[in-house]
Amino acid sequence: MSNQNYLFKVTLPDSWKDTTVHTFMGPEDSGVQHNMTLVVDKEDEYFELAGYVAERRDQMLETLQGIEILKDEQKNLTNGTPGWELVYKWIPVEGTVIFQKMRFLLIDKAIYTVSCNFSKKTIKTIGVEFEGIVESIVPMI
Repeated sequence: MSNQNYLFKVTLPDSWKDTTVHTFMGPEDSGVQHNMTLVVDKEDEYFELAGYVAERRDQMLETLQGIEILKDEQKNLTNGTPGWELVYKWIPVEGTVIFQKMRFLLIDKAIYTVSCNFSKKTIKTIGVEFEGIVESIVPMI
């Protein structure tokens, strides 16, 4: 299924910034309702991917209690698009463990942040679908 997600056009004054978050609902599995978010950041200061990711990672470490970074490394798309992967484990409440996988892509002077929550089981199953979705991203603008 392809989704261009351009249902409307809006004109914003220069003092406004588009911070649209796209959310895609995935399957429910192992007690987790999977959803994926995609955000495109076009700020000039973020053309350096590693610095952008480090800033986001540090913000999470400061705000989320009990976060454990499991993976933090460069991971380009198979077509060579510059990318980074950040995976962490978080326990928001006792007895609930969330694994979040984030992919950051530098495409046409914009950074695409794609993220999805998983259980320990589904990061190995639905996580494969997530990777396929990330690989399929094609900017339309």
